[in-house]
Amino acid sequence: MDRRGIAVETMTRPSTLALVTLTALSACKILVPAGTSLLTFEVREVNWDPPSPQIVLFVSDDKTYSCLNFQIDNELIVHDHSIRVAMSGAVTAPNVCLTAIGPAQIRSPLPIAEGTYTLEFARAGVTDRYRLAVTASAILIFPIEARFTRPTALRFPRGA
Repeated sequence: MDRRGIAVETMTRPSTLALVTLTALSACKILVPAGTSLLTFEVREVNWDPPSPQIVLFVSDDKTYSCLNFQIDNELIVHDHSIRVAMSGAVTAPNVCLTAIGPAQIRSPLPIAEGTYTLEFARAGVTDRYRLAVTASAILIFPIEARFTRPTALRFPRGA
């Protein structure tokens, strides 16, 4: 009882519901949906596996997470001269945390060569569209329709 004569009960252990909820969330590794965040992207050539450079799609959201390797849930489909990135809006936590803060990301090598491609990002019924031109000297991005994505630059050099 407190000094006013009112019975006061203090909670010394977490409730069962709270424990079940935290356990379920950590088991599936899905965090707060990122369906409303602005996404930035790049398509550039990197030397991850020398001696052959790869063209890679990098996408980042606008939030900061406690680990550098949080991932944006996505499905990448490359067919003929079309690249489509379908996103659920969810962000997935890593099994092992890289101890640095940063945005959730997508890092996907693209099996493409020189040529012109359509690049689409789809999320929550909205599709952003770009034209991507890959030449011997550069990767060029041409916006067609964009609501939730934007490129960090419109031109990325190759062979640098």
